[in-house]
Order: sequence, then C-alpha cells, then structure tokens
Amino acid sequence: MVPLLCGLAGFVVLSARGEGNLLKNARFEEASSGGGATSWQGVGAGAADVKLVTAGAHEGQQAVLVPAATAVEQRVAGAMAGAYEFRCWVKSEADEPVTIVLQDPDEPWEAYSCTELPVKKDEWTELKAFCALDRGGKIAVSVGGFTDEMRPYHGVLGKMKAPILVDACELTRHEPTVASAVESWNAPSGTTGLKARHIAGIARSSDGGLVISSAIGGTFKERTVLAPSPTFENAKSETVHDGDKSGIRVTAGDRSYTAWFTTKGLVRIEAKNVRSFQARNCDLKYGILPSLVGADVCYDPQALRGEKIELPSTQWFVGLVDGGDSMMVAAWESGEQAVSLGISGEKEKRAIDTFSIATDKAGFSISFVDHPNIWHREALQEDWLNDYTAIGWQRPFPARWMGEFFVSTGGKPYFDEPYLQYSFPFANANTRMWGVWFEDWNHYPFYFDGEKTMLHFEKGFIPKGDALIYFLEPAAADLYSPVEILEQALGKEKAEALLDLGANQLRQLSYSTPPEFMYDRPVCATTTHLSKIPQAERATVGVNLATHLFEFIREIRGRLDQYGAFFDQTGNYLADEEKSHPKMHDYISKLQAMVTEAKSKTGEIYATPLSAVQEKTEAMKKELLAGKGDGYNCGNLDVRPTAGDQDDLCRHYNRLVMRLTQTAALDCGDSPEKAMVAKHIWEQSRLILRRPVRWESRRTLYFFEP
Repeated sequence: MVPLLCGLAGFVVLSARGEGNLLKNARFEEASSGGGATSWQGVGAGAADVKLVTAGAHEGQQAVLVPAATAVEQRVAGAMAGAYEFRCWVKSEADEPVTIVLQDPDEPWEAYSCTELPVKKDEWTELKAFCALDRGGKIAVSVGGFTDEMRPYHGVLGKMKAPILVDACELTRHEPTVASAVESWNAPSGTTGLKARHIAGIARSSDGGLVISSAIGGTFKERTVLAPSPTFENAKSETVHDGDKSGIRVTAGDRSYTAWFTTKGLVRIEAKNVRSFQARNCDLKYGILPSLVGADVCYDPQALRGEKIELPSTQWFVGLVDGGDSMMVAAWESGEQAVSLGISGEKEKRAIDTFSIATDKAGFSISFVDHPNIWHREALQEDWLNDYTAIGWQRPFPARWMGEFFVSTGGKPYFDEPYLQYSFPFANANTRMWGVWFEDWNHYPFYFDGEKTMLHFEKGFIPKGDALIYFLEPAAADLYSPVEILEQALGKEKAEALLDLGANQLRQLSYSTPPEFMYDRPVCATTTHLSKIPQAERATVGVNLATHLFEFIREIRGRLDQYGAFFDQTGNYLADEEKSHPKMHDYISKLQAMVTEAKSKTGEIYATPLSAVQEKTEAMKKELLAGKGDGYNCGNLDVRPTAGDQDDLCRHYNRLVMRLTQTAALDCGDSPEKAMVAKHIWEQSRLILRRPVRWESRRTLYFFEP
C-alpha cells in the first residue's frame, strides 16, 4: 500500500538555479476543473474533500481547506542535492498539531523529515520545516495530518482532529556561496599566501608546513598546520597555476607538495616523495569516523590511552574543534593510507592535537566548517530519567542534526540489551516508536520542540556520560557540510559509493499475497486482523493473511541466514588473523567472543524449521475455509512465538554488529595491524547492515516505506 503522504500528485520540474520558490500555485490562486488547487493533491482520509475556499485567505483571494486526518501535497521533480526549507501559513478551527512531511517519495530512507508543530485556534500561524537531500531526486511536500493507521509508522503522537486552511507555501533550496576566485592573501605575519572562500593558507620556510586558517566573525583564525614528515629544511614556496587551479607549491630538494585551493574552500594536497603529513595543533575535543550505515565511531581523548591512536582507514574523518565553532573535515583517496591521531594533555584538557596520514602513494584533502555553536557537548544527568528536559543549546541553523550518546540499561553488556554508542538523527516531533533502537515502545531520546532542544530518557536507556550534537549533511546555512566536502574531495561518484546512501532502504520482502497494506504487516498485526475477520472474508482475505504469515516468517528467516553467514565469515577471518599475528591475541579474543555469543543464539530459532511453520499456516487455511462466524482464533496453530523470536534476533544482531565494529575501531589504537583488522570489520559490517528489516536501527526516523 502507498502511505498517506505519497499520493498521486503531479510533478513539477524545478529550475536548476536552486533558488526562489520551487512550488507551483504556491498561493492556491489557480483552480482545477474539479474545484481543487492545480499542482496540489489531497491525500489521506478526506482527500476527496480538499478544496479551495475564497473566504479568509492569508494572502491573495484563496486558500485550500484540508479536512482532519488529511494532507495536501505537491511533488517536485528534478530536485538537486542540498538543503531545503519549507514554510507555509496555517489556520485551524481548533488548537491542534499540524504535521509537515518533506521527503523523496521514491527514496525516503535518503531524504525524510517529519515536523509536528502547534497551531492556535482561529489564528494564522507560520510553520517551517527542513529536509536535506544528499543527492538529486524528488521532494514531496505535505501539510496536514495522518490517519490513525498511519501515525504509528511516522511515530508522531499528535492528532489533527479539525480542518485547517493552508496558504502561502514556499519551498526553497539553500546553496552556499562560492568564491569568485582563489585570491592572494596577506597573512598577519606579512607573508603572502592564498585565500579561497573562508579558508586561507601560507607556507612557512622553517619546516615546510602549511598554516591553514579559517574565517569566523570577520577575522581569520589559525586552525592547523599541515606539516610534511620528515620536515622540510630550507623550504621554498611559490604560487602556481594550472588552468583554473591555483595553489602553493613547497619544495625542499627532491621532495615537494602542492596545496591546491578551490573556490569552495577545500585544500587538496598532492605530494611527491613525502612519506606522510600531520595536521598539527588542530585542537580537537572529539574525532568521528562517520558512517551513514550503522553508527558513527566517536573518539573521546579522555577515554583513550596512549599518545598515538591508529585508526581504521575509512577515507574520511570529522574532528570537533575545541570551542564549538568549527569542525575539521579530512578525506583521503585510498583506504590503504594509514591514519592516526596524536593526543596530548591531561584529564579534561586532553585533546586530539594531531591528525596524521600517509601520503607516499596518494594525497588527501582538508577543510573546516565554521559557525558559532556548530557542535555541542551535553553532560547527561541520571535524574533526567523519564523527564522531558530542555537543554541550553539551540541549533544555530536547520540541519539534520545528530545526537550521539552511550545507550545502556545501566548494567554490563548483555546480548538482549543495547550497550553501545548510537548516532541518532534528531526528530522534529515528540516521537514514540516500537522496538527499533530499544526494546518495546519508547519515546525517542532527542527532538526539537520549536527552538528548544529536548532530551528524553527512559529506563531502557539510562542517561549517563555525555551526548554529542553535530551534523554531517547539507544544512540551511552558508557553509558546506562534511558530506559535501567529502564529495568535493573524492568526486561525486566515489563519495556516493563510500556513503552508500541506499543502504538504509528497508529490505523488500517477497510475498505472493496482493501488494496491499494489510498484507505487508508484521505477524502480530496480521494475527490481530485474523482474530476479527468477518465470515464473508475468511475464504479470500483470511486465506491471504494466513499465506502472508508463513511468507513473512520465511523472509525474516532469510535475513537471519545472512547474519549467520556474516558471523561465520568474521569468525574465520579473526581466527586466521590471530594465527598470522599472535601478538593480537587479546584484541582478537575480545572480538571473537562477541561473534561466538552471536552464533550461540540461533539454536532455538532453527529448532523450528520453516516447514513446521508452513504446516501450521496451511492448517489455518483449512480452518478458515471450513469455519463459520466472524473472527478466527489461531489456537495451537499460532506462529507468533517463532515470528517474535526472529524479529528480536534481527534487532539484537543489528546492535551486536555495530558494537563489534565500534569495539574493533576503538581498541585498535596501539597497532597498525589491529587497525587493518578494524577496517576489515568496518567494511564487512556495513555490507551486512545494508537494507535492514523494520526492527533494525538505521539512520532515519522513517521505518515504513512504499
């Protein structure tokens, strides 16, 4: 079934300029032959009653009237990647919430936001919403409400019960400014360098280092020094040009490098006979290996031992600069390039002061994302449990903000409970969801209530330690996001392969039943439907539902088969690595124990063969065909226990794979060989986490798809 906000609205082809209002008939002044608004479509319970009215418009002569539990929608085709903001005016007959959904209707797992905002009775209220597109596609804009059936699939708690008027809609795309050219820059020291957009650089002769500064508040602030290793003695520098490229070339004997500056503020390093570079004095409070598949890996210097930490070479790195006004983004061309962190200081002053990367075979790129309050650390308090708490930090601009914190029930690691660092996209509504990140029904931990940043914790995830707030994807601000910087550094095709945006699509299960909503629901919902089925539908809908029960369980069993193969392969790989590198015994044993634990959990599931499940569902069909009266009781033919156990195991395996990846990445710091093992596990885990079933966590709030 097609969900509520994916109606058959007409498509609009937008301008390539990426500016101005992208919606047609945005003020509802043009009427269709049926009395509706051209370019708009009503969707939901009262779709047929969506109509134009001439009384009480906010602007112009007309507004559109939207009944309760209904939305009005327009789809825009040809949307370029970037940050999109939507705003409109709404007036209601009652004090109630109104929901705005922005999404790519074909790929909502890549671009989706659901914003629920209050509207006061009989007052025109301006509503705003945001959505990021990491790559070009479509955008569907919907304003209104959900049916009772659809609200749980989006998680929102509010219900639109009264009709609303909608008027003066606007959809705009934000595009950061680009420098007209790379320019000469006179540094405060008197040395001449280059400046491109918000980034400036000068070379120093003492060691051949390139001093990188970034502009914030109208002045340039030194961010790091890119120092070649070994250092250059008596280095010479000159400005060079190659077509439309401008750079600084630094030379010492037969060793040299060129720092190419782009008009978007990126610095590319091409090296000749230079073993490695160090980004020194970068002063990072945290380091992040981002992954849009699964969870990020966060390096907290206060939790790391030693002064040098080897990293798995994941090809991009984001550092959160001390002060909260900047993020360092580095990207490198090959996963074979070794990378590491240098750490200095004591206790709360401990920080990442160096990022090192091998350049004997390939180069790298670096930039900074600058804005006040661009990231935030919030110390969590245990007395916040079960309370909604507004923190002091407010988002400085609309973006897909991430909130990361350590999720635990308070005890030691246990297979059936969360125990890892999760990276959650902030919700834009008070959201409640079923057992994805946590067990049972839970309120989502982070959401924006207007301008307020709200945190909520339950006994399933006790607040402890720190929460980090940051963003990675295109934002409605005059800056390039880390994801956009990655695309500039590696090229769009290579960056998209690395990001693997399609990985968060829900697994498409295969059924022989009709492609309708009632036949694509979990076993519990299907069994509930059977318990109330009318006599007249037993032989048709009832038989289809019984067929669906088996096929649903069969498909989820197939997902468990994939996890089983992953754990087998990972176990064999770790065993081979331990034979080749006996010194890694303790490191590998810790990972191997997690794999062994995972493999031990499948026995009960596979003790019930699929053939036994099918026998029960076939017997159900016979009873449905033979019985009379409304309703059906599965009795001893109930397959819910098997289905529930499988669903739970998928969720637990999903969490364990992420914990395995984080453990491998965080514990590999003292050895390049361990870092290579961590990289292998990182890559393989991203493959198995691709296209999860609906009980597995992923980096989107949307867990129902057409």
